[in-house]
Amino acid sequence: MNRNSLLEMSGRLMHHAVRFTLNKHNDNPMMQEMFFDGMNSEGRNRVERVQNYGFSSAPLPRDEQGAGTQSGTSGGVGGDGEQQSKGPAAEGLCLFMGGQRNHPVCIGIDDRRHRPMGLKPGENAQYDDIGQMTLLRRAFTAILSLDSKDSTGKMVERFVSLRHVQKQPQKRMAVGKPSQQIGPMTQEQFRARQREAEQLAAEQAAENDKYKHEGDAVNTEVRCTANRIEFRTGDKLVGTYDKGANRWELYESGGQFRIIIDGTKVVGQFGDNSKSFRVDNDHTHIRFGDNAMWVNRDGCFSSTAIVVAPDNCN
Repeated sequence: MNRNSLLEMSGRLMHHAVRFTLNKHNDNPMMQEMFFDGMNSEGRNRVERVQNYGFSSAPLPRDEQGAGTQSGTSGGVGGDGEQQSKGPAAEGLCLFMGGQRNHPVCIGIDDRRHRPMGLKPGENAQYDDIGQMTLLRRAFTAILSLDSKDSTGKMVERFVSLRHVQKQPQKRMAVGKPSQQIGPMTQEQFRARQREAEQLAAEQAAENDKYKHEGDAVNTEVRCTANRIEFRTGDKLVGTYDKGANRWELYESGGQFRIIIDGTKVVGQFGDNSKSFRVDNDHTHIRFGDNAMWVNRDGCFSSTAIVVAPDNCN
């Protein structure tokens, strides 16, 4: 029978949870892993983080300031006398199952450096550190992006994409840890298990690097930048709106037919301008090769003689 003293139980109760500051994370395993500093002189590596189904985030690493351990190391005051990592960081809560300090699980993480504040009751947002977000307001839902400077000071143009795609399921490899193996192992067996786990982890990381969450191929897409809206089928542009020029251009997917609409005119073209029509404030014009007709306030005109014939156009 397992007997626990009151002292042991009180110790477990006191230490069953800890607030931590994040050094970095690893998103390659099937369950995300955290590297963080908890209590004073306590650092933790590869602690699994439980997230809500349907939602996944990659927290930012610590902003390093001053001397201390490198991001992702054990933190705390180690045998070499290094101090805990310093600098602003994301913060979280870690539970120790059964009060056992050898079984930590991260259950929540937030980042006061970037969290959008002032949301009204019932509203929520998915956000990043540069101001992009999916925002659910009481009156509307918005997907937001913006142009801003990168770390080198260069302005980066970003866009919002609403797309229907084709993609394959992401491959998942059973990346285990030697410490999770059941039963005694020789030192050589342990090292072999460790090498196997490291190899699988490297293969999973390589697979994740090349996987396209945004889709292998795009069926249809609406893309918005600061000054332009684009409509696409696959890689083909089938329509644009230029905000600065107040100009619409629409194309059929074969690229033969185009319609242009701006503040002064409407133009339709098939192939080149030899088969076209135009409507503007001064006249209406139809052209087919060398044959052209136009109407303005002075009357009706034609480049060739008009022949009266039945209209066979469907």
